[in-house]
Amino acid sequence: MNKNTLILLIVLVCYICMAGYQLNLPGLHYDEAQESGLPALQIASGKVVSAFRNIGLGNKMFPIMVQDYIGAIHVYIAVPFVAIFGPSTVSVRLPSILIGVTILFLTYGFIRTVWGERIALLATILLAMHPSFVFWSRQGTLIASATLALMMALFWACRKWHVRGTWQTAMLVGLIAGLGTYSKILFVWILFGILGTTIIINLTNFMFGHKNIWPGRPNYIDIIATAAGFVIGISPIVAFNLMSQGTSFARTGAIATSNSNILENVLGRTDHFIAVLTGNSHFWYLGSSPGNRLWLWAFIISLIISITSIMWRQTRSQKNCVLLLLLLTSLLQVPFTPTPSGMFPHHLAIFTPLWTTIVAVSITNIPKLLRTIYPESKHYRLTVLIVITWAFTTLIAKDLRTNIQMHQTLGKVGGESPHTDAIYSLANYLDNINPQKTVALDWGFAPQVQFLTNERIKPQEVFGFGDNTDTGFVERLDSFEPDNDTVYVLHTEDNVFINRRREFELYTNTGGLRLENIGTISQSSGKPIFELFVLNREQKH
Repeated sequence: MNKNTLILLIVLVCYICMAGYQLNLPGLHYDEAQESGLPALQIASGKVVSAFRNIGLGNKMFPIMVQDYIGAIHVYIAVPFVAIFGPSTVSVRLPSILIGVTILFLTYGFIRTVWGERIALLATILLAMHPSFVFWSRQGTLIASATLALMMALFWACRKWHVRGTWQTAMLVGLIAGLGTYSKILFVWILFGILGTTIIINLTNFMFGHKNIWPGRPNYIDIIATAAGFVIGISPIVAFNLMSQGTSFARTGAIATSNSNILENVLGRTDHFIAVLTGNSHFWYLGSSPGNRLWLWAFIISLIISITSIMWRQTRSQKNCVLLLLLLTSLLQVPFTPTPSGMFPHHLAIFTPLWTTIVAVSITNIPKLLRTIYPESKHYRLTVLIVITWAFTTLIAKDLRTNIQMHQTLGKVGGESPHTDAIYSLANYLDNINPQKTVALDWGFAPQVQFLTNERIKPQEVFGFGDNTDTGFVERLDSFEPDNDTVYVLHTEDNVFINRRREFELYTNTGGLRLENIGTISQSSGKPIFELFVLNREQKH
């Protein structure tokens, strides 16, 4: 085993330890259960799957999509883990951590083929310890972390096509691009980033009619192979929309016309980018999110170094230019792209390997750039090396310290809001009392309870997803017999998402029913999160 392989293995072990520690925290999130755990459990158990929009393949309804814009890749990855470990948080998050390991391998492999072993190791170390990567890869379903793996695989495949130029690699490029789009529709940011970078790099060639096109001139067979691969990769989305009679595409069209306040989007996305880059604030639900502000300075300095090195036309400057343009052209699309669930920092998770690579490339460019600008001596070279080593070590040490601090706080708090660890106590409580029916009067816990209890408890969501109750709210409540062992679950008043408490109390009062609190569930910090009620009919005197 050579030195570089040993370093890579140490980095991977450090990442697994950091990401895998207290893996059950924070509490299992709604989306983790709904978009991965629950359908994986139903597949592993041989049951009919509760597929999204009731659209699936075969009699068992194998899921195609988990949302209109997210494919079912994480479901199928989780199936063997759920089959082995049973319905648990570990069985959902362990595959996410292994996807994180895959991302690190692909990042290392791609960068090594382009910039060499040293930069590949630096970039992999930076990514493996970055707080945003560590804590998001624990809950990979939330960010559809398969998209990051497919992005790095796409870059590597593009590199192979650039070197080999065969139709097989061209087809592989198209297939990965299609699968990435199927995994999560926001993958188009990367595809248009690649397209935009290619156009910018070749502007002079297009203007003056040069035949040499970067990264290479594709022939008709390459174009056909790429298109065929893309069609195969994206075919599940097409099939889903045909089966749903265009419902999904119609929703996408409606989304595309929303969020039209561009200035607000730009400011919001800029704030999100800084938060994700530094790991600051956006992990509030873990109890703390101190972040590493050094990352902002590291990124700014890296941009300056990259631009300067490109202007001085150093060796490999075109590769650096491509990397920089790829990040910028991809990021520029973000404020102008309405997203189905609104604007959230986790949408920017896909760019994490890009900025860590930019910093790694810039670190090694500093000595070359200074050699070009200023005369050099052995003493000077040693000083520069010491400063760079100190800066890199400080950045990593700060990341490590941040990760440890976040874990310490998380262990005390257990997770906040929809990530609360009170979900485990709720599932256990309901499993123990085993009510005939369970009614969920708020968003945020029904699929987790169903998954964690191995579907022994199946809370029915009756609240409706609008800001106000719909006309069917009372009808849905009427379908449950209040005297027939039915438990109603709400969040406490300080933790509601879709508040139906007042309407529920009005329903009970007008129906001659009496609310009886049978339990309050708290999270590790002692904060009450859930309240459980039964209904009794008022006694007539």
